[in-house]
Amino acid sequence: MSQITRRDLIKLFGAGAAASTGLLGASKQAYAKSSAHIVIVGGGIGGAAFAKYMRLANADVKITMIEPNPQYTFCPGSNEILSGHETLENLTVNYNTLKSRFNIDVVQDIATEINYEGHQISTIRSGQISYDKLVVSPGPDFDYQFVDGYDAELAEGDFPHAWKAGPQTLKLKQQIDSMRQGGTMVISAPSNPYRCPPAPYERASFIANMLKQSNPTAKLLILDSKTSYVFQNHFEHYWKQHHNFGQENARIEWVSAKKGGTVIKLDAAEKIVTTVGGEKIKADVINIIPEEKAGRFAIANGLALGKNWVPYEPKTFASKVHPDVYVIGDTVDAPMPKTGYVASNQAKVVAAAINDLLAGKEPGTPFITNNCVAMAGEDYGMTITATFRYTGETKGKGFLTQVRTSKISENPSVNRIRAEVAKNWQRTFRKDMFS
Repeated sequence: MSQITRRDLIKLFGAGAAASTGLLGASKQAYAKSSAHIVIVGGGIGGAAFAKYMRLANADVKITMIEPNPQYTFCPGSNEILSGHETLENLTVNYNTLKSRFNIDVVQDIATEINYEGHQISTIRSGQISYDKLVVSPGPDFDYQFVDGYDAELAEGDFPHAWKAGPQTLKLKQQIDSMRQGGTMVISAPSNPYRCPPAPYERASFIANMLKQSNPTAKLLILDSKTSYVFQNHFEHYWKQHHNFGQENARIEWVSAKKGGTVIKLDAAEKIVTTVGGEKIKADVINIIPEEKAGRFAIANGLALGKNWVPYEPKTFASKVHPDVYVIGDTVDAPMPKTGYVASNQAKVVAAAINDLLAGKEPGTPFITNNCVAMAGEDYGMTITATFRYTGETKGKGFLTQVRTSKISENPSVNRIRAEVAKNWQRTFRKDMFS
């Protein structure tokens, strides 16, 4: 592989990210040959992004990714499957490019245990794999204990949460498509933090748009464990225009936690949910999105230190358990939304930090961005941009946050352009990691 140039880095990392992580100022020593072996647990957005950008930063290290699945299906964009505007196939990618173009050794296996002092990781089939640096990016796990009567078995059965794109997504779509005329669908939204904060409301909006055409007397009820949510003004503005939101005949109704909307129980046999306010609601389709916590691999190996999310060192995302183990993505306890875009940018920070450390240099100062897009319909988009600047503080979570959200526009062309931006963003984002 040829030497990475300054221009290459600007194109690949972005000028701000590259400069802040110290990549642009890296000497030739930073790319010196190294026999270091870097192992990644998890081949989702965070793991794949790290593998690619670590290789771009250093052509000589050995990189191994441990991932049990031969393919990865993106959650961003999967809500459009429910409305028929997207397919599961379009959102599914493989690891061929990472293997062939970026020389990543992808081991299709399940990682089980970390030997921190021995710098080894155990797997089901491949035995022990030694590492010099370990990057853990397993994604989140679901916590079913908050809704009595709901569990992983029901999620795989008649009550799919579809919060991990795949077979559950197709099952939920089939349930919505076959719902009786005038039926009721319930979406139970979890408390923060969870993967992709605006997604439950985007999901509700896409489904309501479809029901308007195919089942116009149906009702969609959002029962929320929160008192507010991301893009609330945008979604409610759109729902008022298209679904009589706030009126007696509204197609969409939102009940906040403040008004007793939190779902605490499911009667699977009768298809009834009970809210914290004591209300029992019978529905034709029930979509309970569970609470989330750090991935079970991270928790099982003590990385969470008894908490729900993994503590970390803000400058490098090194774990608190061992300095050669780094944690990125949805499982880390960072003051950032749990989005794929954030995970990919955390991956770039860690790649730069590890590359500096291998060269005997002090890692640069991280600067992370989140550019999030969502749609209420195929012709209505919205955007939010957040920056996370490393503060150097030893207490707290180490970042200063600034957020800017797009304003509501009454101009249909503006809203349509934002929707196209959202669609293009999803396509280019998928290509960034896997092609």
